[in-house]
Order: sequence, then C-alpha cells, then structure tokens
Amino acid sequence: MIRSMTGYGLSEGGASQYKVRAEVRSVNNRSLRITFRLPERLQGMEQEFERIVRDTISRGSVSVSVSLDDVSGDTGFLLDQSALRYYRQSLAELQAPGEAPVPVAALITLPGVVRKKASDELDQGVVDTAVQTLRRALDAFVASRETEGANLWQDLMAHCKVVEGLVKQVEERSPGMLDSYRQRLSDRLAKLLEGIGSNITEEDVRRELVLFADRSDISEEIVRMRSHLELVRTGPSVKEAFGRKLEFIVQEMFREANTMASKTNDPEMVHLVVDVKAEVEKLREQALNVE
Repeated sequence: MIRSMTGYGLSEGGASQYKVRAEVRSVNNRSLRITFRLPERLQGMEQEFERIVRDTISRGSVSVSVSLDDVSGDTGFLLDQSALRYYRQSLAELQAPGEAPVPVAALITLPGVVRKKASDELDQGVVDTAVQTLRRALDAFVASRETEGANLWQDLMAHCKVVEGLVKQVEERSPGMLDSYRQRLSDRLAKLLEGIGSNITEEDVRRELVLFADRSDISEEIVRMRSHLELVRTGPSVKEAFGRKLEFIVQEMFREANTMASKTNDPEMVHLVVDVKAEVEKLREQALNVE
C-alpha cells in the first residue's frame, strides 16, 4: 500500500476522572523526525510514545500532541521523602548546637526532593488510556496517509504512462535518425568539397555513419527506462515504505534520459527527450510525497 507523507489522526479516550486527547499530524521529510507536545504528567512516557510512533511510521516530519484533563487530584509529581531526610540529616550535622533547623519549605526546592513520576509510577489507568488513545490516533493517521497515497498512486501511474508513450516515440524515431544524419552529412560534405575538385565516396559516408550509429545507439537506455517504469509499478506490492526506493528509481530515469539527450543531435529526438525529462521531473516531485 502506497502512503503519502502527509496525514492527520485524532482520538480521545478516558474515564470520568480524566480525559486523554491524542493528535498526530505530519508533513514531508526525507527521514523520520518526531516532535512531542506532552503535559508534565505524561512527559515520562515520551520514550514509550516514540517507540510506538516509530513502529508505525517510517518517514515524515511528525508532530504528536497528547493532552490530559485530570480531575483526580494526582499532579504527576512525587515528594521523595528519602531525599528530604538525607538533606535534613546532612544539614543538621553541619549546624551549630542550638541552631534552628532549616525549614522544610527551603528543602523541597533542592534537586531530587520533588520530581516527576516515571511512567511506571503513574496511575496505570492513565498510562493504558494514553497508550490506547495514541494508537487509535495513529490508526486514523495511517488511514489518512493511505487515502492520500491512493491519489498519489493514480497520478504517478498517469505520468508513467506518458513517459512510456514518449519512450516508444523515441524508439520509433531512432532508426530514422540515422537516415536523417546520412542526408545531412552528404549535403555538408558536398558543400565543403564543392569547387575543389574532390568527390566523396560511398565508403567515406558509410564509415562515418557506422561511427555515428555507434555513438547514438540508445537501445540500452530505452530498455533500462522501461525496466525502471516496471519497478515504479511494483509500488503497491512492496511491504516496506516505498518512497526512498521510488526516489532512487526516478533518479536513474533522469540518468537514462540525460544519456539519451547526449547521444542525439536530431531536433525531433531532442524535443522528445526533453518531454521525457519533463515527465520524469513530475514523477520526482510526487516521489517526494511518498512515505
């Protein structure tokens, strides 16, 4: 299944005392880039959220937003009493006899006394709901990518059909290119030798035509171009993300088109190859949208 790199998914879940909302959106990117926007209480789950996203998505600049509306009274922070006792004991050993102890209000600002709960310390109901809500948002996100991917695929196939038709015209024009060159060569040589008493022989023309035919043979490029078109058409059957492979295939199609252009000096052939390159460029633009 071909997927677009742009997509959007939204899901909500929760119980009476809390509500979770997860939103996933993405735009094009050559690799996978994930950014999160999480409430303080869920920031300890970022690594788990990232693992879930990476298991689902392979390319794109992905923005994940999870919000939590909690009326249960749980702030998501812990007072580490062991750390507090350690600070109080250490400070007491440093104080002079009879000196008033440092107030607790001052101690709780010290590092480690108040900390965010780790994911395994959060209420399990919140954890499970947050994970399930994110997964549902990702399901909706992937579905939107697949819908857009189907539209991209139709456009890709339309451009492939145009390229195939142009390549066929190039192939049909190729034999006539030699005859056209033979006539132009004979005319030029006749003008150059006119008035100096020299004549061109058929052998001279034949020798030059053999060299030209060897230099201008584009049969291999045509075969490879058609092979690349067939590779593009395998997209829906590829299980992994197809975007990177498609970009490489289109790059190779450009290479073949450029080689064709360098091997011809026939005006009509040049125009045909320019049209081929223009369609391959359209393929390249769409390939950048495929996951």
